[in-house]
Amino acid sequence: MNALGALTRTQAKAFAREPLSAFFGLVFPALLLVVIGVVYPGATDPNAELGGKSLVEIYAPVSIALGLATVALTILPATLGGDREKGILRRLSTTPAHPGTLVGAHLLVQMAVVTIATIAAVLIGMLAFDIPFPVNPAWFIVSFVLGAVSLLSVGLLIGAVVPTANSGQALGMLLYFPLLFFAGVYIPLEVMPDGIRTISGYTPSGATVQALSASWAGDVPATSSIVMMAAYALVVGSLAIWFFRWD
Repeated sequence: MNALGALTRTQAKAFAREPLSAFFGLVFPALLLVVIGVVYPGATDPNAELGGKSLVEIYAPVSIALGLATVALTILPATLGGDREKGILRRLSTTPAHPGTLVGAHLLVQMAVVTIATIAAVLIGMLAFDIPFPVNPAWFIVSFVLGAVSLLSVGLLIGAVVPTANSGQALGMLLYFPLLFFAGVYIPLEVMPDGIRTISGYTPSGATVQALSASWAGDVPATSSIVMMAAYALVVGSLAIWFFRWD
């Protein structure tokens, strides 16, 4: 087994041994959609202020971005910081493993997690609330992959340098809540002021929601959203490898 495969398998086992991480990584997006659809009065009714969509339909792509941000900014930095704190990364540095290999292993594991969570959220939306299947599935997949890699790259960059699990979690949280705001978790993007919505498009979470929403409705995502997600994925992901510290 090559180094990437071995590290990926190890990280997958470590993730499975953390029930809290598994819950937030795998269940949280679908659970949020259920809570909104069941608890909020009229959440499944079309709303003129939301462009004729229901609240639960608006929050379907938002819940996916929330799941991505949760894994990327609350789980990933703490995991890498904890491994550094325990000396696990120092021991790995004595093997042929390259920083890019370790970063790639974490990326593969978390991509698998968020993919499962996204499929669950889409199915829950369809079966429980009659949300249509993404009308433009090809662009939906592209938007999801780019959005996931862009957000996970941010978490990997934090995890590449933090010395402990607590510092990784703290720094991740500093970005987590602002990025949730720009993703439309607290206020739907559809009712945000134009200026705030424009700023949202420059963040990885906001660009992800805008691209997912467009492709879910059958449109082609804005070029700016695709470029922004790709830029975060490429630039921030490269920085994570460049600045990675074993100890």
